[in-house]
Amino acid sequence: MDLDFQKLLLTLLPDLVVVVALFAALGVDYSRLRGAALAKRYETAYRISALGLFAGLVMAVLQACGKMCVMDAAATAGQLKLTTNTLTLKTALFALALAVLPLAKRDLVTTHASEYFALILLATLGMGFVVTSQNLLGAFVALELVSLSLYAMTALNQSRAASGEAALKYLTFGAVSSGFLLFGLSYLYGATGELNLANLPQLESTSLLIAAYLLIFVGLGFKLALAPFHLWAPDVYQAAPTPVAGWIGSGSKIAAAALLLVLLQPVANSPELKKALVLALAALAVASMLVGNLGALRQTNLKRLLAYSAIANAGYLLVGVLAFDSPITDKANGNQSVLFYILVYSIASLGAFAVISVLADRLGRDAEISDFNGCWKAIPGLSIAFMIFLLSMAGIPPLAGFLGKFYLFLAAISALPEAASLDQGFYWLIAFALMMSVVSLYYYLRVLKAFLVVTDEDGEAKQVPVGIADRISIFALAAIIVALGLWPEPLLGLLQN
Repeated sequence: MDLDFQKLLLTLLPDLVVVVALFAALGVDYSRLRGAALAKRYETAYRISALGLFAGLVMAVLQACGKMCVMDAAATAGQLKLTTNTLTLKTALFALALAVLPLAKRDLVTTHASEYFALILLATLGMGFVVTSQNLLGAFVALELVSLSLYAMTALNQSRAASGEAALKYLTFGAVSSGFLLFGLSYLYGATGELNLANLPQLESTSLLIAAYLLIFVGLGFKLALAPFHLWAPDVYQAAPTPVAGWIGSGSKIAAAALLLVLLQPVANSPELKKALVLALAALAVASMLVGNLGALRQTNLKRLLAYSAIANAGYLLVGVLAFDSPITDKANGNQSVLFYILVYSIASLGAFAVISVLADRLGRDAEISDFNGCWKAIPGLSIAFMIFLLSMAGIPPLAGFLGKFYLFLAAISALPEAASLDQGFYWLIAFALMMSVVSLYYYLRVLKAFLVVTDEDGEAKQVPVGIADRISIFALAAIIVALGLWPEPLLGLLQN
């Protein structure tokens, strides 16, 4: 079919603006700022990147609200699915990336200033295409664009040899997982003859399809840091520049979770195939919750602790994935609960890394939990924001993380409403998740104790200069967590599709 290229240009305008900003940041740095001070190069690249990303965000919001031209899937030859649901996820990714940019400007970790910001924008573009793609190969290529950008950013901290080592481990695991994912997608195509995700037929339970989905679980399990595909996460979170670790723990998780839900849609309509795959998903959920929560208990490094927390939260996420699209209320279903949870978790995770990035500047080394003793007296505002982020990840009401877990567990219960005992349905899995949530309270509260409880042995915490953009990013993320905990309906409505 013939494409309307003028309409396609308007549809992709948010992405094109970000691409222009990406090359503008590189071009200005390579030409006008050769030999300039590193701080000036960072500031210039930040301003250009932030301006382009903000413009793209505004256009994406207009598209999601129906105020700007958007082509339907048929008009894009089945390549893109631009609905309120997918455009909401894309808007959220652009907004989170905008919060990452001022954090990247703070710490001059590399002399490749413009490349640093260009890679952040490149990863953001890839994530946007993952959540809006309707083509198997398009989604895979976009996901690899995200991965390659994150691998490169992990190695940017040139003052630490551990950064390069972590990037090599990340690349090695990532390359293997990409192979598994591509094999799984090729088997899925071989069994269905379809690259268009919307046209996947109702699938029969065959050995080829089961093998395809098991391979897909391995590939996306790496992206989501599910156990036992999590071994890269603690080292990468610890050694990568803190803004990069925050972006790995937020944006990439949203993209991977959205792709997993799309790929599992045909399974929801096939009872036999669903029955064959549920055990694998449940095993991944249990392993992730167990490894993540027990691993976090013995951590003293704050970024490694958040890495194990991410593994555990990926396990909670799978509890909702197991519900598929089962209705839980008149306005929400299992898939919505998964998207809602991954969004609120990503916001809280990025906020926590933002606070660490701001406060760890004064250390010049990895942040240990004990380094934050007494921060409440010197930096009360950031300490309260950090408390909001951690309590949300722990699932404490009335914050958004509590509602996220509530919807996940309610979705799992609603998937098999006829179950009457603990050994039937997913009650056993929900009971295990609740038990692991109680375990997680210990290490979250251990971190908060360092921030909020001052003892005589603690040294006087020093004031840390915090830029206006940093404050806006951190407090906006904290406000969103509180607002979604009190009023989640608007976001749930946007995610309905």
